[in-house]
Amino acid sequence: MSKEFGIVGGSFDPIHLGHLHLIKEISNRFEKVLVIPAGTPWLKEKPPVASAEQRFQMADLAVTSMGLSEKVEVLPIEARRAGNSYAIDTVTELKQIYPNTNFTLVLGSDAANNLGKWHRSKELLEQVKVLVIKRPGSQSSEYDEVSIKALDISSTKVRQSIAKRENVSSLLPAKVVTYIREYGLYGSR
Repeated sequence: MSKEFGIVGGSFDPIHLGHLHLIKEISNRFEKVLVIPAGTPWLKEKPPVASAEQRFQMADLAVTSMGLSEKVEVLPIEARRAGNSYAIDTVTELKQIYPNTNFTLVLGSDAANNLGKWHRSKELLEQVKVLVIKRPGSQSSEYDEVSIKALDISSTKVRQSIAKRENVSSLLPAKVVTYIREYGLYGSR
């Protein structure tokens, strides 16, 4: 019997309650959800502010503090790999770690629309299923889609709020706020 795992990747710069809501909502569809912070996201215009290791640590803290650890695992696969982060390399590695497992890439509408630009995308799509989290007002994609009541939070908005010394406790888990302050991320010092 094959297991069904979901893969949620992203910059997570920082991971916020919107990400965690999505992860929790989709976790009942899979035996396990693997959260994978991107190491060096080559399609992003600007590099992440926090290091790959810091983004992995924050994601791990967030998942643990939200009590999601039983169904959700945060993996440092991309954070600890040198060079650009390519989903195809990550999936190849995951297939070795978790044999007899089917993987579904969970993407937002924006990412799904750009899937053709991904490194070796055709090969990637032969190895994974795709589940699109539909954004309100976004165009339909050619993949399976699900709508969840998404929270209106973006990492950009969170970083701006932190830089302005605004209270972000309604946007981030408390342990992530503590981590950000401890390391002086996003202008928090």
